[in-house]
Amino acid sequence: MKKFLSRFLIFCIILYLLGLGVDWCLSRPFKKLESSPFGNWNDIYQKEMKNDILIMGTSRAYVQINPRILDSILQMSSYNLGCNGRTVDSQIEKYKIYRHRQKYKPQLILYELYPGSLDTSNGYEKIQYLPYLQDPYLWWQTRKTDHFSFADCFIPCWRYLDYKEDLRSVYKKDYFYKQAQYTLYKGFVDYDKPWDGSALAKIDTIHYLKNPNILKQFEAFLDDCHKEHIQVVFVLAPYYIEATKKIYDLDGMFKMYQDLADKHNCLMLNYFDDALCYDTAYFYNATHLNRTGATLFSIQLAEDVKGVVVGH
Repeated sequence: MKKFLSRFLIFCIILYLLGLGVDWCLSRPFKKLESSPFGNWNDIYQKEMKNDILIMGTSRAYVQINPRILDSILQMSSYNLGCNGRTVDSQIEKYKIYRHRQKYKPQLILYELYPGSLDTSNGYEKIQYLPYLQDPYLWWQTRKTDHFSFADCFIPCWRYLDYKEDLRSVYKKDYFYKQAQYTLYKGFVDYDKPWDGSALAKIDTIHYLKNPNILKQFEAFLDDCHKEHIQVVFVLAPYYIEATKKIYDLDGMFKMYQDLADKHNCLMLNYFDDALCYDTAYFYNATHLNRTGATLFSIQLAEDVKGVVVGH
C-alpha cells in the first residue's frame, strides 16, 4: 500500500508539472498581445512602471484620456487603467492589483465617472484575467466579481475549459486578437470611428445608479487614497448633449458626485456642458469621443489639472 501511494504521488506530481507546461503554452500568446483587453495586464505584470498619474474609469476613460498628451503638458508620467465595460468594483480591483505589482505610488488619480459608474460589473471580457489568474492575489481580488473558483487558480488549464474558441483564435492570430490598429499606448486606445447614433435612438431614459455596496466600496477606496495623500479628481467626461437630455434627474447625479467629492476632499471637473458635447463630429457614439474629440479633451483636461491640482 505504501509503495502504491508513493507511486501515485509521483504520478500526480508529474501530471501537475505537465499541466503547468501546457498552461504556460496556453497563456503565452495572450501575454504577447498589446491590444485590449490584454495589453493593460501585460504591462502591469511584465513592466516596472513609475506613474505619477493614474487614469481610472470605464471605457470612457480608456478611449478619451490620452496619457501621451497628459505627459507632454504636465511633464509627469501617467497611465490609463480604464476598464472596458466595467464599473467601480472592477476598477478598484484593477487598481489594487496594479499597486500590488507596481510599488511606485501615484500622486494623482483622475477618476472618470458617468451615470452607470456606481453599478455592479457584469463580467464583461472576463477572459482578460485568465493569463495571470494563477497569481493568487489576482484571483483573490476578482473571484467574487467574476465568480472564479478555487480550481481556476490552482489547477493548471482549468480556467481555459470554457474558452476553446478564444484559444483557437489567438493561436491562429485571428483579427480579434491582433487588432494592430488598436494597440494600447500606456493603457489608452485611439479610436478613429465615424458617428453612430443608433444605440442612442433606442433609449428613452438614462438613470444614474447608486448601488449601496458599490458606493461603500468606492468610499473606502477614496478614504484609502486620502490616507496615502493621493489626490483624487472626479472627471465627468464629455457626454453627447442629446444623451445628457435623457438622463433622469441630471442635477441629482451631479449632486451625488459633488457630495462625494466634498466628503472625501476630492476635486470634481464636470465637462457635461463642454462645447465638445454639442457636436457629433467629436463622438463615435453618444458616450465616447472619437480621436479628434479625445485629443481636444485630453488637452483641456491636462490644462485644468495643471492649473488647479498639480500646481505647475
